[in-house]
Amino acid sequence: MRKQQSVLIGDILGEYIPRDSALGKGLLTAKVRQAYNQAVGSSAAAATMGVTFKDGTLRCRISSSVYRMHLTSVKDEILQSINGILGKEEVKSLIFT
Repeated sequence: MRKQQSVLIGDILGEYIPRDSALGKGLLTAKVRQAYNQAVGSSAAAATMGVTFKDGTLRCRISSSVYRMHLTSVKDEILQSINGILGKEEVKSLIFT
């Protein structure tokens, strides 16, 4: 018996759910949030109180002004990292509030 290659359920769902459907948008938002947390690290992710993603714009509400200033200063690197994790340019702009 040959061992089959395992596939992530998220990858399978992404192929069968239309991107413009509510479920497709929700799945994309969840992937973007996960990529954001991975890109900024655990301490900055913990300081992030809210993340919304709509029409290519990622808005992040930061609880600390110190973190907000730091994240703003490295915004371009974070944006590149998020899109690199996602495998394509999903996030066009990043806004910290």
